[in-house]
Amino acid sequence: MSVGGADGRWRQLLDDICLLASGNQPNAIHGSSLNAAFGLELIESSLAIHLDTVSRHVEQIYVLRNRLMPLIIQTLSERASFSLTVRSIRLLHLLASRLLSSMTLELEVAIDLVNHMLDPKVSPEWKRALCLEFFGELHGDPKLLRTIYAQYDEQDGRKNLVSDHLAILVRLAAEKPAVIGLGQHISEAESQYSLPAEQIAVESGGITGTIATSSFETSMDKPGLNVQWSTVRTPCMDLVDKPEAPALPTTYIYVLVLSCMSRFSEGLARFLLPFTVATDSTSKRKRASASNRHSQQNIESRDDEESTATINSGQSTAESPRPGSNLPVNPLELKDHEQYGQICTSASMVDHCWPALLATSSTFLNASLDSEYLHMLIRSFQKFTQVAGLLDLATPKDAFLTTLAKHAVPTPAGDPSRTPTLGSQENSEIGDEEDHIESETDASPARGASSGNSRGAKLRLTSMTTRNLLCLRALLNLGIALGPVLRGSWTIILETLHQADCLLFISDWHDMKRPRAQPEGTFDDHALSTEKDAVETAVSRLFQSTGDLSEQAYLEILDCFSVLVYSISGLTSRHDRGGHATASGMLSPQAGTPRHQRFPSLHGLNVNKSVAAKDCTRVLDRIGQIAQHNIHRLCRVQSPGSGWSIFVNVFIDHLSSASMTADVRIGAARKLNALFDRLVASVSGADIEVQNEITTRCLDALAKMISSVRKSNATKSSSNCSLEIHAMGLETLTSILEQRGQILHSGWEVVFAIVTSAVNDTEQRAAKSAEKMLSQETFMLQSPRLVRLAFASLQLICSDFLTVVPDRHFPTLLDTLSSFCSQDQDFNISLTVIAQSMTFFRNLSDFLQLENENFYRKLETENHLNEPVDVQDRRPSHPNVWISLLLHLAQLIADDRVEVRHSALHTMFGIVDTCGDRLDTQAWMLCFEVVFLKLLSAIESKLRQNTGSQGNEDSSWDDTAVLLVQRLSKIIMQALVTISVHPTFSNLWTRYLAKYAELLGHGSLGLGRAVFTALAEILATGERNGISQTLSLDSAWTIWREHNPSEYALRGATSNHDAQVAYLQYIHQLHGLLDERFDIDQVEAILSNLRICVTQSTPATYGSDLDEMTAVQKLVLENMKLIPTSPPENLIKLAEEFAFLVTLAFQARENQTVKGKTYVALSKATMAVLEGFVKQHCLDPNISVAQLLSLSLHALESPLSLKYKWHQEGKGIPTWKTATSTALSLCKSDLLDRCEDSDSSTQSMWAAIVGISDSIVAADTDECESMTVITDDQAFDIESFSQLATTIIPTLGSVSIPDTIRRKYAESMFQHSIIHEPHPDDLARPDQELLEGLRSQHVGRVQDLPPKLRSKMAYVLLDQLFDLVAVHDSSTERVKLAQAAAPYLILRAGLVLKAYVCDQPLRGRMPQPLSQKTEMHHVLKKLVDLDSEPKAFPETVGSQSESKKHLFLLFGLVTKALKAARRDEVMSAALRRVLDAVGADFGV
Repeated sequence: MSVGGADGRWRQLLDDICLLASGNQPNAIHGSSLNAAFGLELIESSLAIHLDTVSRHVEQIYVLRNRLMPLIIQTLSERASFSLTVRSIRLLHLLASRLLSSMTLELEVAIDLVNHMLDPKVSPEWKRALCLEFFGELHGDPKLLRTIYAQYDEQDGRKNLVSDHLAILVRLAAEKPAVIGLGQHISEAESQYSLPAEQIAVESGGITGTIATSSFETSMDKPGLNVQWSTVRTPCMDLVDKPEAPALPTTYIYVLVLSCMSRFSEGLARFLLPFTVATDSTSKRKRASASNRHSQQNIESRDDEESTATINSGQSTAESPRPGSNLPVNPLELKDHEQYGQICTSASMVDHCWPALLATSSTFLNASLDSEYLHMLIRSFQKFTQVAGLLDLATPKDAFLTTLAKHAVPTPAGDPSRTPTLGSQENSEIGDEEDHIESETDASPARGASSGNSRGAKLRLTSMTTRNLLCLRALLNLGIALGPVLRGSWTIILETLHQADCLLFISDWHDMKRPRAQPEGTFDDHALSTEKDAVETAVSRLFQSTGDLSEQAYLEILDCFSVLVYSISGLTSRHDRGGHATASGMLSPQAGTPRHQRFPSLHGLNVNKSVAAKDCTRVLDRIGQIAQHNIHRLCRVQSPGSGWSIFVNVFIDHLSSASMTADVRIGAARKLNALFDRLVASVSGADIEVQNEITTRCLDALAKMISSVRKSNATKSSSNCSLEIHAMGLETLTSILEQRGQILHSGWEVVFAIVTSAVNDTEQRAAKSAEKMLSQETFMLQSPRLVRLAFASLQLICSDFLTVVPDRHFPTLLDTLSSFCSQDQDFNISLTVIAQSMTFFRNLSDFLQLENENFYRKLETENHLNEPVDVQDRRPSHPNVWISLLLHLAQLIADDRVEVRHSALHTMFGIVDTCGDRLDTQAWMLCFEVVFLKLLSAIESKLRQNTGSQGNEDSSWDDTAVLLVQRLSKIIMQALVTISVHPTFSNLWTRYLAKYAELLGHGSLGLGRAVFTALAEILATGERNGISQTLSLDSAWTIWREHNPSEYALRGATSNHDAQVAYLQYIHQLHGLLDERFDIDQVEAILSNLRICVTQSTPATYGSDLDEMTAVQKLVLENMKLIPTSPPENLIKLAEEFAFLVTLAFQARENQTVKGKTYVALSKATMAVLEGFVKQHCLDPNISVAQLLSLSLHALESPLSLKYKWHQEGKGIPTWKTATSTALSLCKSDLLDRCEDSDSSTQSMWAAIVGISDSIVAADTDECESMTVITDDQAFDIESFSQLATTIIPTLGSVSIPDTIRRKYAESMFQHSIIHEPHPDDLARPDQELLEGLRSQHVGRVQDLPPKLRSKMAYVLLDQLFDLVAVHDSSTERVKLAQAAAPYLILRAGLVLKAYVCDQPLRGRMPQPLSQKTEMHHVLKKLVDLDSEPKAFPETVGSQSESKKHLFLLFGLVTKALKAARRDEVMSAALRRVLDAVGADFGV
């Protein structure tokens, strides 16, 4: 290339200098050598002065590309000296900044080489520092950096110089974690200890010519970045005069990395932020740019006011712009701008470089930094986040916000997992890259060691530090700056703010609980307090800024707050915004907006319940602040984007939840009520319609609040809290009425609903009919305080705003007054209102009747029985009002207080009774249909509820029901003749009977007595007036059959006697009205209920049925006598029931259902009735006499069998004697002769006769209370037995009677004829033959055996036994009897003989006891004299006698007895006579 003139000489000179510097020979200059450092310095000086000239000449550029750039690259790549390397780096920076476009390829290689030299394995520490200083200069020139990025990173086939450099910074930042104190947050307090100023100056290289060899030795062991030991006085690039590299601080490299990162963010912000201002004015843009430059110092100044104003698009909040007017502009939307290409390049830098920048920043956020470096880091972090947000790059924005949020709150010590994550990533590659960078950062040795050491450590509280508060303040500033474009990212800021609030509160709480040492790594208390104040200021300005947001941005922050508060409280949101769409659905114009997942910064902390409650309270406080700052939105009449529903629903959900603590609920209620007051007060100067609309909206929300809180009374504590919230709502109502009551023309139904909520159930007012009004559970338990507060509002309405209340709401006012009559919390108010209301009701009734001559006719025409009366929608008609008056009285009769109930009841029936003579049939029917029938239903419902409350039953409800039935029965009897002619009367009376049946179903004795007495009187009235057939007798009978008061529990009553008397009198009245012929089912029902009356009757006080029957027992017998005995089945049923009454007194005591009753008098009286009943009906040919006798005799057998065992005997003849006489009367031969053998009951009858016979002869004398009566009773029994035996013998031997019955009779004779107790071995066991015991061998007895007290009865029975065996006429009956008695006779005689054989030898010369001797002589004499029935004994081998077979059977025992009687001549003579009789009969 040939170039002449000065340019040519300059080119030659430049070329030769480059050759000499590289060690080559020059072409034009005479000389052989030149110092390389000097040559490079000469080139730098010349180019610095003439670079513009050089850039215009291609030949000179050629020299630089081919001579100088290879020299620079060679110098940097080799181990050159410090001075040579410094001059090369300086030349490279000069060329890159001025000739980038002319030397693209060469600079690409050189800059990439500089990147490569940052590797610690490639270059020494000072050379790496020079490289970082070089890149710092590049970052300091944003335009140059954008140019480099555009020419290399954005071009295909080029190296990614900027991106690679930032990626290298990530590795450099985490190269030596211990050096930068990773995980050790060095505080400002630690940074204050330092060396003397002179030493600092010397060691930092401040004195020219001083080589700092050991200047940093005192600080080498201190980790972290600090301006005292981490910087140098002069950068290495400026030390051109030093031949050797200076001693650099160990942390200097990291300071340079931090500086590069800060300059990179600063350059992006300085270029892009001016484009976000929403104006085209150049002057305003300049002001905004200046403001942005001023905002760079906002964190350092600790005053957020100026910074917030400048960040937020350069507008001052004092200007109060309308909402949405300050929406920032996205620079990428300025496509027509002249610098649009540069904007796109900057956006690309942000989008591609943010992962590296985030990783580097995260490393330093976890390192030890002093105040200056910390502010630098957070400022750069904030600026980059702001740029990403304004460019609408959601992924980097959310990533940086999340990281900043992570460092805004500390992690509890011992928790190794603290890294928050994004809920979703729009770009999976970016997400993977971020994860990779994060993993590299987290895997650093310091962090790994910390994590490993703390994995098993116990979690402990970590306090907020100044570093955390700085990050939090930066996050809040970003919220102010990016508020219009944050969308779902609000969640990150709000959750972080909430967690910081929690930690600050817990830290303060722990400080109060116990002294806390100054934590390591925190500022002093003054600095911390100052930073806290700054954070509070930022928080306040953040919420103030919501008033300037656009409607969509405003709804977005509300949505995030709503999600946050529900996630904290654990509740579920069930409401939507404005009734159209959910909060989430109205937001998010981009479907893929990432959502922030809540990171558990408080994980592992053991906080008590009060701290957790404060957690939720603080979030609700924040929501309340937003509401206060957006009152101007809420005051709009029609604005679906005002967020009103969100505020109301959030507060109501939390104040009405029983799972929330009292502090949370009450706090939410206070905020909501304060919002109501503020909103109502804010529209004081607006139009009437606006005031009315806003007031009505507040009233609706207030009613919703009270309704919700009334449903949350799950526990006693929650109930108390609910009452407090309810009281606050009533106070707010009074305040609203005082302010806006005069202009309120709608919403009065809500006002009355709120007022009556203090005394009754709000759902009751929704009832649309009288039936619902009276059937629902009317009132709830409330607080006296609520009643007083609500009554104050009611008085205010009645005194000041009565003219404002629309006429259609007067019925509601009447309902409200009734509600206050019914409340039972403040009795003074109740008494006042009740007294006034009762007087009002009476006066109103009189007024309605006097003012309208045709009142009753209108009552008939305007209200029809087939059309229900609309109680709620009353027309201005006096008859309707009169009916409504009665219904309100009926409602008060269902009050829980007996005084109110009875007062209202007497008032109602007094009104009806007064005008009763003027009411005709239709009017009466209307009253019975609409009022009285519903009243019965209401009282029955109350009784049902009262009955179901176990252990808490109120007997006064029974008294009210009794009084109602009594008064109503009088009204019915008064109007019975009048209403009986109505065609629907029968149906109405049936319904009344059904209601009476429901009342009886509650089991009240007093109510049962009243109902049956009333029904009996009504039936008697109908019978007297000849209209009994219209009284539904079948239904009346059903009531008696199904509702027996005997089955009712006493429930505090002493006796059910009166109720049973009324019940029996009622059936007595029915007997005269029902048909005389009863079917079997009716008879069974009557007898069953009568039996229940007898058995379940409770004796009256001081009464006894031992000698005289009770009134119930008398009525039972009287009603039984009225029962017809036709058909025969009825007679048998009656006989069975009489038999039951006879035996009732003698049943086992444990089977008696009611104690204190004897039934003795009833039993005796029934025996007489039964005797006459049987004798009266035994002549009926259709009747089975045997069945009647069987039933009767079996019943009489019970008292006979309990002779001497039954001790409840009254005056007069003992019960068993009465039973004996009755049985003998029934066992007359004429009655027995009427019994047919074919009758199946005959055997049962004879079994009963044998049983009676056994009971007569038996007597347990040990149970006899008086031994003096035994002789007389024995004589009575002997006489009775003789009569009975004469009657039944020989009929008992009939072949139609089973042998078992005769054997039973003979066995009875045998058992009770024994005078002396036999030896047990002499009696056969159950598995042996009867006479087997006589063959046993045993030792005799010598003790005297006393005879039985009833010996005469025993001898009578013994003689009867001989008589049964004796021969008579040899008839079949006699033979059967003899055969049955013969074995027992042999056994009876054998026992006497064997006892003598065994015992007498043992006595020696002792004589036989007299009683035994007398018995033996009697038996021997009877044996000799007896001529037995030949067929009584079976044929015996060797026996030829016909009448002495019994002696043959006893021959062995007689001979043995004769041997034993050798010393007793008299007994021997008697025994020989027996042997002589045997011989004579056998011909011996």
